[in-house]
Amino acid sequence: MELSDKPRILVVDDEPMNVELLQAYLQLDYEVLSAYNGREALDIVFREIPDLVLLDVMMPDINGYQVCEQIKSSEKTRFIPVVLVTALSGREDRLRGMEAKADDFLTKPVDRLELKMRVNSLLRIKDLHDNLVRERDQAQNYLDVAAVMMLVLDTEQNITLINKRGLEILGYTNEGDVLGQNLLHHFIPEASRSEMEKHFTSALDKIECNINYYECPVVTKQNEQLVISWYSKSLTDEVGNVKGILCSGMDVTAQKRAAEKLREQNRAMEASIDGMAIMNEKGTFTYVNDAHASIFGYNGPDEIIGKKWEFLYNDSEIERVANDVLSKFNLKGKWKGELLGKKKDGSTFFHEVSLTAFDKGMICVVRDISERKEVESRLNQYASQLKSSNELKDLFTDILRHDLLNPAGVVKGFNDMLLEEEVDANKKYKLQLIGNNVSRLIGMIESAAKFARLEDTDELDFKSMDLAAIIRNVIQEFEPQLTEKNITIDVKVGKSHPAIVNPLIDGVFVNFISNAIKYGPSDSVVVVEVQDYDGEWKVMVTDSGEGIPDKDKQLVFNRFKRLGEKKKAVKGSGLGLAIAQRIIELHGGKIGVNDNPAGKGSIFWATVKKA
Repeated sequence: MELSDKPRILVVDDEPMNVELLQAYLQLDYEVLSAYNGREALDIVFREIPDLVLLDVMMPDINGYQVCEQIKSSEKTRFIPVVLVTALSGREDRLRGMEAKADDFLTKPVDRLELKMRVNSLLRIKDLHDNLVRERDQAQNYLDVAAVMMLVLDTEQNITLINKRGLEILGYTNEGDVLGQNLLHHFIPEASRSEMEKHFTSALDKIECNINYYECPVVTKQNEQLVISWYSKSLTDEVGNVKGILCSGMDVTAQKRAAEKLREQNRAMEASIDGMAIMNEKGTFTYVNDAHASIFGYNGPDEIIGKKWEFLYNDSEIERVANDVLSKFNLKGKWKGELLGKKKDGSTFFHEVSLTAFDKGMICVVRDISERKEVESRLNQYASQLKSSNELKDLFTDILRHDLLNPAGVVKGFNDMLLEEEVDANKKYKLQLIGNNVSRLIGMIESAAKFARLEDTDELDFKSMDLAAIIRNVIQEFEPQLTEKNITIDVKVGKSHPAIVNPLIDGVFVNFISNAIKYGPSDSVVVVEVQDYDGEWKVMVTDSGEGIPDKDKQLVFNRFKRLGEKKKAVKGSGLGLAIAQRIIELHGGKIGVNDNPAGKGSIFWATVKKA
């Protein structure tokens, strides 16, 4: 059967009717694959490599965000366009989709024309990208198969081309970090630049006999110096003008270091706390230091010298060394790894082995890592316990957000209905108490869930936003509360204050202003202002409340610490300022509280970076 040349689109939804609808929209122009849960979708993506994925968000096992994150985190699939198809339309849902690196969004119910336009657009972009990658890889592969560093320099000694091996030697993974850099100034030690420049100039001048050999060190990204043996040849254009230099370099650092070490081998080997030995081409020990003999439980080198290496290992490890270790060593001239050795008394132990080729044989360095293995075992056990703890925390957060929040909302809804229908004053009062406490419970659940999410967040995505607009929008949200307590807000905010922030920043200002209203007296004024603070904006909210004692100013930002808890009319979980502090920490800013210098009250402030 011939394979279809149509683009392949994977449709993922746990509702079969939704899958059938999208199949009906697309099947004339595309080959449509289908999956009904997240795990099935991932299996198809990594096995079939479709051209595009239409992905539902709300699925029972693995949700669409998680599926998208796994697709985008794999080198094999990260360029497959992913379109999230969801009934969710809130800002937080969109942000979550962007965090998962989704390429586009479609809102249910899906419009057929919009679907086809989005799919066609994304497939065109992917096709252009795939063609560029193929052309680039074909040209680069010719250079990457070389086992030596290959560089092309222009006449100013700037790097215009480098192969994969060259990047490896210099310690880089992205060629963009190397291309355009001056070889002498960025990668040659200062003490060696003048000599390297002489060879470079010589290569430019010698057109007839233009192959030069010389040795010169390079400095890697890790600030390590490696000795490179260079061959260079001038490159000319059609009329014979020199346009640059082709350089090939081989890392001879290991050979140089080995030669240097061998000059002092007797003193160094005998003084070493690691086991050191030399074996000939037959695998027989010709030299063993005291440490090597001691590690294997022998009284001295004489008990080992003249014997073959096999007597220090069990049969299974001998087979592994013969089939795996020695084949790699023979290929590269060196090997480093872990082996399970056998001591004189027959007991086994883990040790680290480093093999280096030497005069048809090898130098063997051995270190006992039994204690390290025990520590690693304990660390792995701790890591497993920590993982379980984090999983329990995540489960608790999900319970807060879903299993507790939903029934609490239901209770509040029915309570509000009963309150509207009730005419008995005593019953109405009790229903109001129930409603107030349910609202407080919902607020506590939402705050706790938000704090848990922020605690697990290491970094945010930032963009340039106007603080002035954010603050004015927040103030508008509090009009009912301001009217209820007859509180006026004096806004001392400029026309525009561009800052590098995440949309979560409005939560800080919501908390500051909310607290100023809650804890401030009626008929008072709350001042909101933004000050220019060097490279930052400093946002300050001043109230006329009771103020905060100096000894409590640091505690007020701790989780579950609310200093005004004696005011029974004021409701809160004590998490608001802790959430605000976490948001500011993620922004790299500062947060604090000072006394109101104009009289009674406090000034809550936070800083963010200017755009």
